[in-house]
Amino acid sequence: RYTYGKPVKGKLTVTCFSMFYGKKRNITKMLEFSGSVNFTLDSLEMKNITYADWDPHAFHQMPIEITAVVTETLTGISQNASATAFPKHHDYSLEFFEFPRVLKPSLTFIAMLKITRFDNTPLTHDERQNNVMISVEPSKNVGFLQRIYYMYDDANESQTNETTQNLSYPVPEDGVIQIEFPIQENTTRLNIKAKFLESQTSISIHDTFYSASMTYLQIKKASQDVKAGAPLELNVQSNKPLKEISYMVVSKEQIVAAGKKKSTTFTLTPENSWAPSACVIAYHVDDNGEVINDVLRFPVQPDFKNKIKMHWSKNKARPSEDVTLKISVTEPKTTIGLLVVDKSTKLLGKRSDITEDAVLHELSLYNTALHYGEARNAYSVFQKCNLWVLTDASLPEHIGDYDFYSEGVDYALYDDVVHPHLENTAMPVDFGNPYVRTNFPETWIWREIMTRSTETTVNVTVPDTITSWVASAFVISENLGFGVIKMPIELEVFQKFFMSLNLPHTVTRGEHFMLEVNVFNYMKENTEVTVTLDTSDTFEILIISNDINAMGNQRSVWVPSEDGRTAEGLEQFHSEAVLLDLAKRSSLTENLNFTFPFNVVPGSERVQITIIGDMLGPSINGLDSLIKMPYGCGEQNMINFAPNIYVLDYLTKTGDLHSNLKSKAVSYMREGYQRELLYQRDDGSFSAFGNSDHSGSTWLSAFVLRSFTQAQPFIDIDPFILEKTAAWIASHQKLSGEFQEPGRVLHTELQGGTNSSTSLTAYIMAALLEYQMDKYDNNIRRALNFLEFKLSEGISDNHTLALVTYALSIARSTDAKKALDTLNERSEQQGDHRFWISPASELSDSWQPRSVDIEAAGYALLSHAKQQRLLEGIPIMKWLSQQRNHLGGYSSTQDTVVALQALSACAMLTTGIETEMDVTVTSASEEIPVTYKIKKENRFLLKTKEIAATQPVGITVSANGRGFGIFQLNIMYNVDNSHSSRSRRSAQDQEAFDLDVTVKDDKKDINHLTLNVCTRYLGTGSSSRSGMALIEVGLLSGFSLSPSFMCVDDPIKKVETDEGKVHLYLDSLNASQVCVDIPAVRDFKVANTQDASVTVLDYYEPSKYECLFIDLALKFVYCLYTEVYILYIYCFFLIS
Repeated sequence: RYTYGKPVKGKLTVTCFSMFYGKKRNITKMLEFSGSVNFTLDSLEMKNITYADWDPHAFHQMPIEITAVVTETLTGISQNASATAFPKHHDYSLEFFEFPRVLKPSLTFIAMLKITRFDNTPLTHDERQNNVMISVEPSKNVGFLQRIYYMYDDANESQTNETTQNLSYPVPEDGVIQIEFPIQENTTRLNIKAKFLESQTSISIHDTFYSASMTYLQIKKASQDVKAGAPLELNVQSNKPLKEISYMVVSKEQIVAAGKKKSTTFTLTPENSWAPSACVIAYHVDDNGEVINDVLRFPVQPDFKNKIKMHWSKNKARPSEDVTLKISVTEPKTTIGLLVVDKSTKLLGKRSDITEDAVLHELSLYNTALHYGEARNAYSVFQKCNLWVLTDASLPEHIGDYDFYSEGVDYALYDDVVHPHLENTAMPVDFGNPYVRTNFPETWIWREIMTRSTETTVNVTVPDTITSWVASAFVISENLGFGVIKMPIELEVFQKFFMSLNLPHTVTRGEHFMLEVNVFNYMKENTEVTVTLDTSDTFEILIISNDINAMGNQRSVWVPSEDGRTAEGLEQFHSEAVLLDLAKRSSLTENLNFTFPFNVVPGSERVQITIIGDMLGPSINGLDSLIKMPYGCGEQNMINFAPNIYVLDYLTKTGDLHSNLKSKAVSYMREGYQRELLYQRDDGSFSAFGNSDHSGSTWLSAFVLRSFTQAQPFIDIDPFILEKTAAWIASHQKLSGEFQEPGRVLHTELQGGTNSSTSLTAYIMAALLEYQMDKYDNNIRRALNFLEFKLSEGISDNHTLALVTYALSIARSTDAKKALDTLNERSEQQGDHRFWISPASELSDSWQPRSVDIEAAGYALLSHAKQQRLLEGIPIMKWLSQQRNHLGGYSSTQDTVVALQALSACAMLTTGIETEMDVTVTSASEEIPVTYKIKKENRFLLKTKEIAATQPVGITVSANGRGFGIFQLNIMYNVDNSHSSRSRRSAQDQEAFDLDVTVKDDKKDINHLTLNVCTRYLGTGSSSRSGMALIEVGLLSGFSLSPSFMCVDDPIKKVETDEGKVHLYLDSLNASQVCVDIPAVRDFKVANTQDASVTVLDYYEPSKYECLFIDLALKFVYCLYTEVYILYIYCFFLIS
């Protein structure tokens, strides 16, 4: 069904198959589809698909995999689902559950039996008139070896069998029967058979509980369902008299209740602390010191005292209609968290709402007890509740622990809840003026509500999406704590006549695409429809077919000229900044020039100028996207977290922190903090991809530890997380003081060569110094000695020396000044700028410095700040402030974080000067100069203007007055790939990667293609392995990644899709070739497709990359066609 409740009409292709010793047989059927359809397999088909012609027993064992693909008639869009079916050979299914796997002779055997029809539906009334027959065959005591022998020789079992016991039980309405009978003394084995009409099943119990005195204890509960606040009756039985019984209740690895009882039957009242599951142990110590005990585990349904209820003012609504959501809570002055999302997001697997089931699931994660198998002695009974016992009583650990079967009992923690059906109320039809629906959010409401009373109303306007909206909520109050709505409620949004457009996400200039206008008519009458597409200079309508048998009233469709338009070729960026420093002079004039390359794509050129009055201003305004790189791993995610710390710290110290900016930065930090916890491993460490990595990373763990510690003044950070991470880091230090890296080092400069251990130790020591916990003083002292020794030996690498200097500076080492002096002697001077370069930087053709050079300058500037030598650091600060990209960041995560920390630490030097500045920008493309006025009140306001692009670009910026400001010229353009199918660049002006792309193409199938991408790293020597590698695969317009694509395996660690691209994350690349197939499926009809690009790059050194273009345009020229209910318009884009 559609999310608005109406059935989907189309074609169903259902495929059933099974595997038998590597062989596969399948049956495919095609059926007309309208909401639902039934299909059958006859007995011959079943025997064929389950290989019954090969092996008669296979028919009874083979599971059948069923895949269903529904293709919508209107659009041709397909959706699929799969399931597994197990053939049933009887009319009824009988299943034993919740029965002990170990016998306690002289006590009662209890088991549950569930009877359903073969399709798992309940028995009918007539069927329940038949009783279920139970036969019990006990066996007497035999030796251990005899028991093994009898397990494989049923003929000999009759020698030890006792009299068979027959029982009869009526079948209740739910089909669940509790079977209970006494176990005779010396019985060591039970065979239990259940038979209902012609269907039957059986179980066998082979083990007995070990007790030296053959004294046993058994605990039972009277009711199946256990709820917090409701009395729970427990009964304890024993084959010998007991004077007193002790009990303990364990939940979430905590003892939540304990006591002693004189009576064998007693009542406890479960509390919410017992949820979601509890483990009850009853035990007794006899006069000889032997422990006699039993354990009972069961789910507990919590009782949230803080109730919340919601209902819509109506069950169905029209788009843009006003509705009211009424919310009732238990007590006033509570906080409500409200979420309303499109139901389709849930169908895609995006679950972000908080429900009772979600809360109980989170609570269940605290039950981390290991599965010890079935309890066969008193000691293992305590282990079942994850309890370790210190006692002088007799409690042998391993006697009786042999295990023929390791099967466990699966507990269903929560009852299935049936979703209520919405009323099918009639909706009036409005034939008034056409309304253009433009509001299509995935999340409609995400709001925090503070209530004054127990009743709250939320008045809202329904979005334009034809769908169902799902509302969920939770409530928190001081007295009653947490509460959550039991079941989300839905609002169905629908109208009987509407249109929808099927459009590609983006199209490239020169491409042809089909504009599909789908007209849906659920009215009873047929109506002639005229669909009009407004003309525009940005596209040309080549073919129009409007003789359509569609239904509805007249409607006009407008296509915005800028939406989804991209230029062909490869996108390039260039930024150049001027520091407007009028601290010691009253005027300044600078000329900036840029020449577009010969292969620039005409019309793709964009020239943007920005100006702001604060050193950190460009970064403050770009906090939401500082770098143009995906960030899908544990280190890259920190780009959403760490920069906010330094911005907030800087603005707090300058007194310029306003509530709206603070709120934005804090929200980014909280989101980044929660996301980062996804990459924490069970041992407390952090790694690029969490538990899927073979080990945590000391480098990444140190980065997270330092950032989380620095964030504590602004958001709540769990101190347990910090301590667990710090302890793990400390455990990887050698006696020499050097820190080891057990995991994969993603940062190139920290993963190889003679200085790798020095860099890593300096990085980690800096993090531990930030953490400031006395217990790690010895670790810091050993690391400091190690670094001082390495410094005395001499450090040749500038990046390593800068990092060591920073670590020594914050440790207040006596060698810190010497290290900084040495570092400054190696610096490059260019006017009033100071910076450092690595050997490979001299050969780079990039306008932007290497990431390691940015980091080196950042650490050097931080060292100047720590050593109170800020005036010496001003030339570094000026250089760093002019290297940012057009987004306010640098090349990657680390250089951006380090540079922004350094700038924030030293930008205070510029805030003490009153800024009053007039700025004039002139260019050949602008007849009138652009003027700006910067003063204290607007110094954080980023002023942006796009100017006409000329070849070459010439800009003159003049400033008069006093203070500081930053002017930046940003150039964006595309380069044409028609001159060469390959583009490469590396820091050495050589190939950094080898990249090959081939197309696995079925000429008969224009809806699918597979790209085979192969790459390897070409570095040698100490650089024989890259840092984290990123493969970006551009998909042709109209195509998307196939939903069947699953490639999260070494060396591919993660796959993400974004705006027509597929991002593949790899730990690193070396000389060994890595190949991966990227399957794509066509979602929209686009012809004359422009080339797509495939790029591989080093994430931490983006100047090392290789790019290939794929030309597949000829394949996707196809005939245009029209169908009933759909209007296709063939468009050719002309970008103005």
